[in-house]
Amino acid sequence: MGCSKCQDYISKKVYDYSIGKYGKVLCRECQKDYTNLKNKHEQRKKKSTPEAQKLYEILLKNGFDAKLELWDGYKHIDIAIPEHRVNIEVDGKQHQSKKQALADLKRTYHSFKKDYVTLRIPNELVQKDIYETANYIMKFLKESEAQLNEGLEED
Repeated sequence: MGCSKCQDYISKKVYDYSIGKYGKVLCRECQKDYTNLKNKHEQRKKKSTPEAQKLYEILLKNGFDAKLELWDGYKHIDIAIPEHRVNIEVDGKQHQSKKQALADLKRTYHSFKKDYVTLRIPNELVQKDIYETANYIMKFLKESEAQLNEGLEED
């Protein structure tokens, strides 16, 4: 038997433990990495900005199955709505630098390759008019859903 991540041989005891705890075959070393990554993700969830949290709550209250600080295997997404294939990033002023803007573009490209659209919303917009911002996002999501459904009907 081999680890699903590094392919190292593992004993039956480690196999059974790994399947029971992680739902996948991982050697002891990869279990540590997996646990550290999962803990890092859980800590990140707690660090969501107030703006992202408020927007997330409004979306939930309006019936959208939003996910806060979702890890997509590449990056954390401030708010994800997988059913609509939309990611929302609530950006502070640090996103205005050239280096950060390029990193954001790469992240947007990564999501686009997975057929997700990324909406980048400035913090300031959420702070100054959260309800108008949320309303336009919800219009976007409804239109996105209509287009996704249209595509399914054509198949």
